[in-house]
Amino acid sequence: MILLYLLFILTGPFAGYMAAWLAHQWPTETHDASTQNGHDRWFFAAGAFAGLLVALSAYAFAPAGTFILSCLFGWTLLALATTDLKHYILPDPLNLTAAGLGLIMIWLTQSASWAEHLIGGLAGFGVLFAVEVSYRLLRGQEGLGRGDAKLLGALGLWVGWTRLPDILLVASLTGLFAVLAVRCIGGPRLNRTSAVAFGPWLALAGWVAWLSGPLLVPAP
Repeated sequence: MILLYLLFILTGPFAGYMAAWLAHQWPTETHDASTQNGHDRWFFAAGAFAGLLVALSAYAFAPAGTFILSCLFGWTLLALATTDLKHYILPDPLNLTAAGLGLIMIWLTQSASWAEHLIGGLAGFGVLFAVEVSYRLLRGQEGLGRGDAKLLGALGLWVGWTRLPDILLVASLTGLFAVLAVRCIGGPRLNRTSAVAFGPWLALAGWVAWLSGPLLVPAP
């Protein structure tokens, strides 16, 4: 078993690099994947380091019997986060991968509490879908992408409905902190029409919620 842990931990940097590469190569209307510069090299290096952190944190904190699934889940979240950071999209294939891994996790380890997790998936999608539609009706413009709702739905499958408030709180606070940090270091000034990727902070918050257990609402 120790060799399996070591194998996945050593695989972490490669998995993180591949997540960044996938984000770099993901086809969009305005992106030319053939270009690469110094910024991209830092992007890949950060991805490799994050992939290692995923494996190490899964080894240290993942629920018993879920190490392999947790690593796969964490690397999928990393691919989603990097793609959203680079292109402001959360691709359906990656969201479906996260959701599919969640269903496997429920089947293998949470069969007694399957309803809590399925409700979490439906509620996670429903909450941000309602926010998306309400904002569009009130403001007449897009304020939240459908991919965010799909991602929160996938996260709800993993953690159950009781930890959705944890995810939304942590994602909102880390996203706000990131925006303030960009302003403090002289980054572009943001206004109410500026595009801000929310997916990376949802992914981070979902990973924290999965590893940490309940924060705001006690588990049933």
